[in-house]
Amino acid sequence: MNKLRLVFEKGEAARYIGHLDVLRVFIRALRRAELPVKYSAGFNPHALMTFALPLGVGVTSECELVDLAVTAEVPAGLVVTKLNAVLPTRGIRVNSAEYTEQPFAEIIRAEYVIVIQTDGAPAVDALRDALAAKEILVEKKSKKTVKEINIMEHIFQSEITDVSDDSVTLRAVISAGNTFNVKPQLVVAALASAARGLNPIATAPCRKKFITV
Repeated sequence: MNKLRLVFEKGEAARYIGHLDVLRVFIRALRRAELPVKYSAGFNPHALMTFALPLGVGVTSECELVDLAVTAEVPAGLVVTKLNAVLPTRGIRVNSAEYTEQPFAEIIRAEYVIVIQTDGAPAVDALRDALAAKEILVEKKSKKTVKEINIMEHIFQSEITDVSDDSVTLRAVISAGNTFNVKPQLVVAALASAARGLNPIATAPCRKKFITV
């Protein structure tokens, strides 16, 4: 039986819920939509589903992927309609569905649009200088380790796309994937350390697309 692959977006209303909460939302929605999802065996059965790259708290997205094991093939268009009828309004929305035998392509980068709210007028020239730097060292924390990296080695494209009285919008392509993943908030923190006067007070990243091998 093929897997059912969903492309979904995580909207503004769901920005501050984490990956486990997104997982729970999908489990409830699948039950309410009465879709034929396959469950694991054992005393604590759970829906067999795999996300391409879990999304962090504080980040929205237009390109999330999840694969579901199913016991029967419901028409893909009907799956989208049924799920969107029971998912939270403006929070999570399924954009498309398809059946596939293929595994996820290996994700190596992701494109983000990041709105940086600043304390006063943004220091745009300082930010441009920081984006042109060859090296900005920052500590990257994982569950088990903390190591220093040069964040500029993990920013492959960047441009300032909009400036207002108290914000600046940045488009950036950065390292992403299960091998090495850089959070957009870490990018902003690193740039702020180098761009004197930027003074970010809030960051609103949106993942736009995955870049795969």
